Amino acid sequence: AVVSTQSTGARERYKITAIQSRKMYEILRLRATDTSCPEAHKAYRLDVKRRLNKAFQKEKKAMARQRARLTEEELKALDATKTPEQQHEFLERSFLELETEYRKVIERMAAFVEF
Repeated sequence: AVVSTQSTGARERYKITAIQSRKMYEILRLRATDTSCPEAHKAYRLDVKRRLNKAFQKEKKAMARQRARLTEEELKALDATKTPEQQHEFLERSFLELETEYRKVIERMAAFVEF
């Protein structure tokens, strides 16, 4: 509840979207996370991947609604498009790219502002 209130307050004050707010949170959390500690880094990684996975979950729900209208042939083609392994690979790749981008942002911020 407190985090939600802070998040809403920051969004209203700085006029940013919920997604921008979430990304800023992830950047600041990465800066504060001890990446040499496997448990801390894993918790951070899973939190970011949860956000990235939301798109897959939305797509999955939409596909479930569409399945009733598809023919058997179309269903087979649809099932072959994304396997769980492909999803995991995509999430891992996306996370690594984001982490690299976030580290660049942290470096730029450090050049202008003393943390």
